Amino acid sequence: MNAIILAAGFGSRLKELTKSKHKALFEILGEPNIERTIKFLNERGISEIYVITGYLSENFSYLEQKFGVKLIKNENFHATNNLASFALALPYFGDSFVIDADVVLLKNIFQIRQNSHYYTTIRANSQKPEWIIKTQENCVVGIEISALNAPSLLGISYFNKTDADVIKRHILSLEKSAFLDPKKYYDNAVLDVISDINMGFLNVPNELVGEIDDKDDLDELNLKIKRLKCEN
Repeated sequence: MNAIILAAGFGSRLKELTKSKHKALFEILGEPNIERTIKFLNERGISEIYVITGYLSENFSYLEQKFGVKLIKNENFHATNNLASFALALPYFGDSFVIDADVVLLKNIFQIRQNSHYYTTIRANSQKPEWIIKTQENCVVGIEISALNAPSLLGISYFNKTDADVIKRHILSLEKSAFLDPKKYYDNAVLDVISDINMGFLNVPNELVGEIDDKDDLDELNLKIKRLKCEN
């Protein structure tokens, strides 16, 4: 089992905050967010970790020595999309967690299961469109992008080898244009073959997770951290 962390993006919605520091390295409870994620993975026995970099790739260099992770740089990150970054990890994809680097975990939510599954959460009072899962008999059969108060993709997924092979074959068959569209993510490639794989989901309490996408997210995270400290 391994993990692939996607950390190639610009973080442009945070403007000045990400000019010299990648958002994956913003500190959460006193340590860089990506370090927290790596430590949580290590706690579950996962030490084979690939970090896909691009923007400010030099920010991540120290992780190789500190945690023994393997860095893979998308040299063309400025012109290609999230799917292109993910495709660089295809040789290692299978029995894998795939994690967006801007996902924040306030506690270790990783669970080791045999079936492929999305991690989801119900975002409270969100006005932003989210990737809401559509389910049938506990399987994810599609996605609806809306602001519904319902389980939406958190940015963490697990794929067993059988399902990963289906996804891998599909990605390798795509035209070059699929890797250039800035609105396309690796999740879109998964959805293309969702009827050919068995994708479950695991819903996580929203107070235990967050994301670093814009300043509103940072404000919300600070509130969650404050509540967590008061409870402990």
